[in-house]
Amino acid sequence: MLGSRLRLWSVVLLTLAVAVVTAACGKGGEEESGGVEGGKLQIGAALSLTGSLAKEGALTKQGYQLCQQKVNDRGGVKVGDKKVKLAITYSDDKSEPDTAARLIDNFNDDGVKLILGPYGSPSTEAAAAAVERNGQVMADSSGADDNIFTKGYKNTFAVLSPASDYVAIMVDAIMGSANPKPKTVAFLSADDGFSQTAAKGGVEAAKKAGLDVIAEESFPEHTTDVSAALTKVRGDDPDLILGSVHVEEGIAIVKQSRELDVKPQGFGETVAPPTPDFSKALGDAANGVVGSTQWTAQVNGQDEIFGTAQDYARDFEQRFGATAEYHSAEGAAACLALVLAAQEAGSADPEKVRTALTELDTESFFGPIKFDETGKNVTKPMLAIQIQDGKVTTIYPKDQAEAELQWPGTGG
Repeated sequence: MLGSRLRLWSVVLLTLAVAVVTAACGKGGEEESGGVEGGKLQIGAALSLTGSLAKEGALTKQGYQLCQQKVNDRGGVKVGDKKVKLAITYSDDKSEPDTAARLIDNFNDDGVKLILGPYGSPSTEAAAAAVERNGQVMADSSGADDNIFTKGYKNTFAVLSPASDYVAIMVDAIMGSANPKPKTVAFLSADDGFSQTAAKGGVEAAKKAGLDVIAEESFPEHTTDVSAALTKVRGDDPDLILGSVHVEEGIAIVKQSRELDVKPQGFGETVAPPTPDFSKALGDAANGVVGSTQWTAQVNGQDEIFGTAQDYARDFEQRFGATAEYHSAEGAAACLALVLAAQEAGSADPEKVRTALTELDTESFFGPIKFDETGKNVTKPMLAIQIQDGKVTTIYPKDQAEAELQWPGTGG
C-alpha cells in the first residue's frame, strides 16, 4: 500500500515538473520564434553582395550595419522589460530574385521571422511573396516598384517613396526653375519593372507640366550600350532627356550622348547621379545632370537613434570614410522602422511587430515614416539633386535646397 502511494506521488510530482518545464520552454520558444535568442534580436537580410547589383547592395548593407551599431551603442533594442542586442545575419542573393526568395525561406527555417529587404524591386517582390507565405514581416528598404504593393501583401512595409515619384520629382524641379524652360522631352528607360513604373510616372508628370513627350525608348536592364536608343531620339533634338535607369545605364546615357553628339539642354536620371560611381566614371561630364533621390543630408526630421540627417551623414562618414548617399540611408531607415516597431510591440513576435508597423507614424532622419494599407510610405517626399562642381547638390524642394538649379545643364 505504501509503495503504491509513493508511486502515485512520484507520478504527480513528475507531472508537475513536466508542466513547469513545458511552460518555461513554451515561453522561451515564443521568444525564439519571434526572433529573440541568446539576448539578441535576430534579423535576416538577403542582399546583392555579388552579381549585377552588388554595388547598390553593398551600400544598402552599410545602412544596415550603421543601424546595428547605433542601436547597440545605446544598449540594444528594448523588447518588453529588457534590452537585447540587434543581430543582423546576411546572405548573398547574388542579385537574383529566386535566390532572394529561397534565402528568406532559409531564414524562416532557422526561426528568423524579422527581415530587412533585399536591394531592388525584383528581389524585393520575390522576397515579399516568401515573407507572406511564411508569416514573417519585412521592412523594405529599396523595393520601390508600385506593383509590389498591388499584390495584397500584408507583411511588407516600404520606408521609401514609390517608383512613380522618381522621374516625376525631376520634372517638377526642372520645370519649376529652368530658364529657358524645356519644351520637348525624350524618355529613355531600362526594361525592368521599377524603371518602367518610374518612367510612366514621369511621362504623366511631363504632360501635366506642359512638356511635349516626343520619344519613349527602352533598352535591356544593366546594359552599357544605349547608343541605339540615343540614335533614335537624336533626330528629334529633345530639349530634355530623362533616364529611368540604374547606375550602368545612367552612366552610359551621358557618356554615349557625347560620343553621338546628342546635346539637349539637360539630362535627368533616376538612381545613378547620387551614387559615388556616377561622378567617378564621368568626371566633368557628370556636372549639370539632375537626379532624383530618396534622401540627402538636407532632409528635415530626426529620431532617437540617428538624430538628424546631418547627424547620420557625419556618423556614416566616420564609420565608412565615405559620403553618405540615399541607398545606405534607406537601408538604415528600414532597420529603424523594424526596431521602433519591435520596441512599440514590446515583443519580437512577427504578428505583433507587423501590427506595430501598421500603426507607426514618426519623423526620422530619413523623413516621415507612415505606411498606408498596402505597406507604402506615402508621407515621405523625394528630392531632386544636381551634380554641381562634381558634388551631389540638393536643388528641390526649395525649402531643403543647397543651391539653385544650374540651367542649361552641362552634363553631356
